[in-house]
Amino acid sequence: MITLKDYQERVLDTLRNYLRATSRTGDPAMAFREHQRGFGARINQYFPVQAAGLSNSMPYVCLRVPTGGGKTLLACHAAGIAQSELLQAECSVVLWLVPSNTILDQTVDALRDKRHAYCRALEMACGPVSVYGIGEALNLRRAAMVGQTVVIVSTIQSFRVEDTTGRKVYGQAGVFDEHLQNVPADRIGDLEPGADGKPKRSLANVLRLHRPTVIVDEAHNARSDLSFTTLGQVMPSCIIEFTATPDRKKHPSNVLHHVSAAELKAADMVKLPLRVITRHPSQKDQLISEALTLRADLEKLAIAESQESSEYLRPILLIQAENVAACEPLRERLITEFTDFGLTKEEVRISVGALDELKTEKAISTPKSKVRAIITVEKLREGWDCPFAYVLCSLKETRSATAIEQLVGRILRLPNAKPKRHPDLNCAYAFSLSNSMPEVLNELREALESNGFTRAEAERIIIPTSSGITLGQQPESVTLNPATEIDVPRTEAMVKKLGGKVRFNPAKGEITVMVPLSPEETADLKSCATTDEAKTALTDAAERVKEADQAFGGSGETRPPSPYQLQLPFRVPILCVKEGDHYFEFESTHLLEHPWNLSQKDASLAASYDPTKKPQAQTGVIDIDADSNIVRINEPAVRMTSCIACTSRCRR
Repeated sequence: MITLKDYQERVLDTLRNYLRATSRTGDPAMAFREHQRGFGARINQYFPVQAAGLSNSMPYVCLRVPTGGGKTLLACHAAGIAQSELLQAECSVVLWLVPSNTILDQTVDALRDKRHAYCRALEMACGPVSVYGIGEALNLRRAAMVGQTVVIVSTIQSFRVEDTTGRKVYGQAGVFDEHLQNVPADRIGDLEPGADGKPKRSLANVLRLHRPTVIVDEAHNARSDLSFTTLGQVMPSCIIEFTATPDRKKHPSNVLHHVSAAELKAADMVKLPLRVITRHPSQKDQLISEALTLRADLEKLAIAESQESSEYLRPILLIQAENVAACEPLRERLITEFTDFGLTKEEVRISVGALDELKTEKAISTPKSKVRAIITVEKLREGWDCPFAYVLCSLKETRSATAIEQLVGRILRLPNAKPKRHPDLNCAYAFSLSNSMPEVLNELREALESNGFTRAEAERIIIPTSSGITLGQQPESVTLNPATEIDVPRTEAMVKKLGGKVRFNPAKGEITVMVPLSPEETADLKSCATTDEAKTALTDAAERVKEADQAFGGSGETRPPSPYQLQLPFRVPILCVKEGDHYFEFESTHLLEHPWNLSQKDASLAASYDPTKKPQAQTGVIDIDADSNIVRINEPAVRMTSCIACTSRCRR
């Protein structure tokens, strides 16, 4: 079972409280406003869905989660929350809508697979569950819906009558006869009648009878009038949307909770920042070479990472070719002309239109796969998701908005949702051909916005560079004669002692320094050599790694773990109000005209922030002068009663 991140727990708690309040009051609009007041947010208007079959009393909300935030996992839990809090039932019917047939098949497979986190989350939230694709649901027996939650995965197009599947959804079928026996008299009016005046034996009527919870994945794809009319055909008990980019215009989504990019980064869900380099269109080969070099360097870091953490990682390069015809020649060039990188046809895949070689790559994130580069044009296969994608190289001077949005989204997910020891493995990288760096940055900013980031977040997390991307700790290798220049047994012992900081290939006599070494560790490494020349070569290699780290902003030395890495509490002083000899926490006084909560505020650091400079402690008292003006009086530090983030006493 995947342990939910803190921000995911907050999303689900918000939904739980909202549906609980709706169930209590019967008024989803009032519950929506109460939720916003409780969080001190601006009160936004609640928009009920204006479509036949969708009443104003039906909850209709959106959970806004950026790309990489785990929308599908959240949806599994959301289905259970709607079942328990709104329907107050032990089982229910869930209509799960996805944007395409490809994603439909993938979703069904994942929700059925007992080993998959989605299946386990769904069962934990809803109890016993059976999952059906829309085609299978057309033959659903009544017995299958007794005593368990039934999840039907479909595209919204399947419920449109002009679609062939839609005609089956609304058409007569004898299998549904048993579902419509002994329908309560007060529910007959909810069902669509057939030619004989009796309820039509259709899947649509079965869904109407059960008032399903509707989960809309990638809800920005279902915003037309026809889409909402289609949803009304099944008379849902509630609609819960999941999207990174909710609609704000024609059919505004009621955004109940918005996850920020800062929350995703803090939860180690995404690779940030996005580091960007551009080259003039005449420097295409140089751009390709730089992207290939970076990918190869990242793989070296990943190998060192796996030695320390046992986490398998193989960084992948995504290349956006100029057009479909250029894909095969580009692969041939990568193999035959960029020979320094040793790529093979098995390691370079093409994913364009009918030529989709990723279909055979079912386990791209395992050591069985050899893929190191993927060539595409407009987009990758729908639903393709591989956190190993680290580097994007766009060879198109004119990029479509949709293509760049999707490709940027592919390189954002952090493998296994946990931070890597080397900071360069926590970043994403983009190479682009263009005459204008601002133009490229604007494209990438818009792409990030389309993946659910705000404009301010997108601007902060893109780091442009004109001189090339150099990783902080470049591994340095020295090849020595294992027979005359290396004490092989001692070297093997020292490599083990250094715990992955140094690698040794006895067959080649190659010793590789992966990260900066302390003076003691450098001395241990030097002792492995048996000649003065070899000792000097190893010392120089260690020094070059240290210099590369310093050039990137590191100290060049082995550093103790930071307070963040040690998971120490972050102590935040409270602003207090002094009345006489007593101090009162500002949040609990009458001085606030509106609710205020520190946890709801933007914690982003200013671009000018320098972590190497120790901040000067500043204290003071806010008071009212004789003319009723608010003034700040500098005073010595005072003892505070408590801290927001801890229970210990601390000094401002």
